[in-house]
Amino acid sequence: MNIGSTLFLLWLTLSPAIAWAAEEGPNRPEPKPVTVDSKSTAVLVLDLNARCDDPKQVCSKITASLGDFLDKARAVSVPIIYTVSTTAKGKPIGELAAPLRRKQNEVIIYPDGFDKFYSGELQPLLKDKGVKTLIVTGSSTNSAVLYTATTAARMHRYTVVIPMDGVNAATRYEQEYTIHQFTVLPSEANKLFQFTNLSMITFR
Repeated sequence: MNIGSTLFLLWLTLSPAIAWAAEEGPNRPEPKPVTVDSKSTAVLVLDLNARCDDPKQVCSKITASLGDFLDKARAVSVPIIYTVSTTAKGKPIGELAAPLRRKQNEVIIYPDGFDKFYSGELQPLLKDKGVKTLIVTGSSTNSAVLYTATTAARMHRYTVVIPMDGVNAATRYEQEYTIHQFTVLPSEANKLFQFTNLSMITFR
């Protein structure tokens, strides 16, 4: 095979990849101001346990700003529900991250899975409080946030508010890919997602 043929075959192999790489990807949703009804909204704080007090953990990067946001929610009596892995229950690591400033009347549940609806405790809590809108926060975006928020929208038809600075993952790819997944959910569920930042959420 001469060099011309070799180069042609190489071009055939690489050209689809080159064309694909040159295409613009789906637009990342821009955070927009969101106003929610304090009487029908709850905040979920997923898996921000004491490990997040370690600055080496990626979840430590969101706890301070989230703690300030939770104070805003408390001021208007919005329910706050925390989740911690069942394996950490009763252990020092099972305590909540200190910057969240959890109050005694704020519920902690210990589901055994990424989807926090899986254990069956969460949905009755939300239903009892008349919740229609969920503000989902926590870490990691590509596991607990992804599975819990998807079930909330697809199975239970909640409006799901994602503050993009209130969730995080170990890598940018995991963060961005998960946000993209929320925008392409089937069965109209993607229309139930609203993307914002913590500072852009207003309670009425």
